[in-house]
Amino acid sequence: MNLIPPALFAFNASLGLTLAQQSMIAFIIITGGSLLQPVFGYFLDKIGKSSYLIYSIVWISLLMSISGFISNYYLLIIISGLGSLASSVYHPLGSSITVSLSKGSRGKSLSIFMTIGSFAATFTPMISIPVINQFGLKYLVFLMIPGFLVAFFLKYTGIEKIKCLFSEKRKAENNNLKNTSKHKVKWLSFIVFMCVIKVLFQRMIVVFGVQLMMMNGIGIITAGIVLSAHMFARSIGTLSGGYLSDRFGEKNVLILFNLLSFIIYALMIFSRGIWIIIGIILLGFIFNGTATANITITHHILPDNINLGTGTIMGLPGTIGSFLMLIFGKFADIYGLMEMAQLSACLGLIPLLISLYISKKYDFIAEKPVLVQT
Repeated sequence: MNLIPPALFAFNASLGLTLAQQSMIAFIIITGGSLLQPVFGYFLDKIGKSSYLIYSIVWISLLMSISGFISNYYLLIIISGLGSLASSVYHPLGSSITVSLSKGSRGKSLSIFMTIGSFAATFTPMISIPVINQFGLKYLVFLMIPGFLVAFFLKYTGIEKIKCLFSEKRKAENNNLKNTSKHKVKWLSFIVFMCVIKVLFQRMIVVFGVQLMMMNGIGIITAGIVLSAHMFARSIGTLSGGYLSDRFGEKNVLILFNLLSFIIYALMIFSRGIWIIIGIILLGFIFNGTATANITITHHILPDNINLGTGTIMGLPGTIGSFLMLIFGKFADIYGLMEMAQLSACLGLIPLLISLYISKKYDFIAEKPVLVQT
């Protein structure tokens, strides 16, 4: 999924791409891998099989790896766009399979699933860029091999025999989505809206974090290290949030991390020097602390459509947040980056208020194992 964007500099040298064309390729990949997750999730709830996970890995490995042979801008868009669609299948279905295997610790299981994915995305440039630099774009095709090996491993372990939580009930009730009440839609909208605000903050730090630090007198090398630490802390936050959700419930986790998000962001953006460094690193951990809770709450809201729920909560906020980031950048050009960053601090109250308001009945605490003496 993340193979092409870090390598756009090489495609630029090969195809003579403009910055707008490079941005379009990245946008198509992100959109294909996120916006369509609810759509694929809906169909997976109806006809989904665990074997589709294997097909999605083969599909994305094949299409992304042959991109180095493409010599036309429009064809590159088509190939990368089609390849990214497999990500919209993999994430909802992979999450559903993870939940079906969780045995009462769905928060922990989902957090491990997402954390490994975050680490993989972080290390992608470290693999693809050296390969391109040493051998050229066409050698990306060899990265197809680990993808096929993973698919073979999943086939060998018999993953297609795993029955997800939705499977039998879905066949029996013939997709109960049409019976979803307005009450559930309301709560799902709240969760999506809360995630959109979080995505906007995350995008802003990744895109403009270095510039914000440099405006506070921090050197560019230090700023780059801080941003890397921020990205690493996001993975740790995802993992920790899953464990805390199992232990204390999603509602309490949402309240805790959303409160910390508001306080730390406000202190960071209105402070100077070392505090902005500390704030950016901490926010990486805090922002992702609610990632698992958002998904498991969505599963409780839509228990008969967990693929749709997962696709919605993982895909829709990312796409909407990216569009809002474009609007943020436009206003930052007019009023100033620091001024817009400070003004946006008030948005941090929205996730906190939603987490306080959310119904307790959608909270989940993992069952503790019972030891039976024999």
